[in-house]
Amino acid sequence: MIYLKTSVGMEIRQDDLLLTCLRSNLAGGVFTDFKRIAGYCQRDPDQVRAEIDDFFKSGKIPRANIVLGLPRKDVILRFLDLPKEVEDNLKQVMLYQVQSFEPTEEEKLYYDFVPIKGGPQDKKIHVLAVMIRKSSLDAHLETMHKLGVRPTAITAGAVALANMFLGICSHGKDKTFILADLKPLAVEITVLRGGALVYGREAPRAGQTPLKQLLRNEIEAAVGKVRLDSEENIEGILIVGEESESLCEELREEMPDCELMGKRLRFEMPVRNRTYLQQAAISLGLAYGGITRRLAMKLNLLPPAFRIQQKRWAYIPTAILGLCILAALAGLGFRNMVQQQIFIDSLDQEIKALEAPAKRVSESRMQVQNLEKHIGAVENILYRRDQNLEILRELTGLLPSDTFLTLYRNQDCTIQIRGNSPSSSSSDLIDKLEKSPLLRDVTSTAGTYRDPQSGKDVFQFSAKCEK
Repeated sequence: MIYLKTSVGMEIRQDDLLLTCLRSNLAGGVFTDFKRIAGYCQRDPDQVRAEIDDFFKSGKIPRANIVLGLPRKDVILRFLDLPKEVEDNLKQVMLYQVQSFEPTEEEKLYYDFVPIKGGPQDKKIHVLAVMIRKSSLDAHLETMHKLGVRPTAITAGAVALANMFLGICSHGKDKTFILADLKPLAVEITVLRGGALVYGREAPRAGQTPLKQLLRNEIEAAVGKVRLDSEENIEGILIVGEESESLCEELREEMPDCELMGKRLRFEMPVRNRTYLQQAAISLGLAYGGITRRLAMKLNLLPPAFRIQQKRWAYIPTAILGLCILAALAGLGFRNMVQQQIFIDSLDQEIKALEAPAKRVSESRMQVQNLEKHIGAVENILYRRDQNLEILRELTGLLPSDTFLTLYRNQDCTIQIRGNSPSSSSSDLIDKLEKSPLLRDVTSTAGTYRDPQSGKDVFQFSAKCEK
C-alpha cells in the first residue's frame, strides 16, 4: 500500500511510553502499529532504545515526524481574557503574560498559545496558553535524546486528543463535549466548547474514592466551571484510557451520553490494533497532529531552536511522486476508454478497406439471384413441357384406339381434355383415367352427348395432375 505521509505519536503516560504509528493514504488514516514500553524511566536506556528501534524497524517507519505528548502534571494550561485592543500586538502581550507566570528569574517557561474564537459581540480576546517549565522540558528532551528520539513537535496529550476529536467529528465545532482520560493514577477532564478547549484539569486517584465517583465529581465540577447557558447541553461524554471500557458500561445507566472515543474513530487498522484503541487514543491524537495540517489548536512547545526547519524544495520529490501517482491512476482510469477508441479506429479502417470487395460481392450476389430466377423460369417451362408429353403419352395408352382427343390444355396443372368416342367405349373413360398415376380428381365438365354428323359420343373431362 502507498502511504502519503507517516507520523508517530509518542505519549509519556506516567511511567510508560506509548508509541503509535498513523499513516495517511488517499482513503484516510491507517492505524498501523502500536507499542507500550512499561516503566521506561526506571529501565536501562539502552534496552528502552532497543525496543524503540525495533518498533521503527519492524514497521519500516521513518523517524522524520515524531510528535511527543507530555504528561498533564508537567503542563500548565491557562485561559486568558484580554482586551480587544491588543489583538494586533497579541504576540508581545502574551510574552509579558507568560513572564508574569514565571516563578523566578532563573526558572523560565516555554509556551505557545492560540486564540479562541468568541462571539461577534464579544469585546475580549480569549486565548488558550500552554506552558511548561524550561527545566522540565529540557529533562524530557535529554531523555528522548538518550533514547534516540528527536521529536518534531511537543504538545499536551489533552490538546492532541481534542484536535483529533474536532478533526473527525463533523459537528464537534458547534457543540459542547467532555473528554475524559482514565489514567492508571489520575483522571483528566477536558471540555470542548464551540470547537475550542475551554477547560482542563487532572485529578489524582488517591484515597478510597471509587473511580466512578471520582469521574462523576470531576464532570460535575467541569460543568459548573464552564457555566453552560440555559439552552446549552452537554452533547456527549467521550472516555479513553485503560479502564474506559468497563467503566463506560457502568456510567451509561446514569449518563446515557457516555460513550467510548474509539467508536468515533474511523481509522483503518489491523484487527490486532482494535484492542489497543482506547489506551492508544492520546498517542493516536499526537500522530494525527503530525499528518494533519489544519488543526483546531496548533500548539507546539518545542523551542524554535530545536525545531526541524524544512526547506520548500524538500517537498519537490514528494510533489513529483504524487503527480506520478495521479498520472498513473488517471492512465488506469482512461486505459479502457483509449483501448476501445483504438479498437474502433482499427475496425473503421478495416471496414473501409473491405468496402470495395464487399460491393463487388454484393453485385455478384445480385447477378446470381437474377440468374437463379431466370434458370427457375426456364426449368419451370421445361418441366411443364416434359410433363405434358408424359401425360399425353399416358392418355394414349389409357384411351381406347377408337377414341380421339380434339382438345388438350394444361394450365397450372389443371388439365382440360375433349374428344369423341363410340358409345361402347365412352361409358368407362373416367374409370380408366382415374387409374392413371399422373391424374386425379377426374370429372366430366360438360356431360356426354352424341354428335349427329359422326354418330360418336362427345366428352369433356377435367383432371388434376399429380406433381
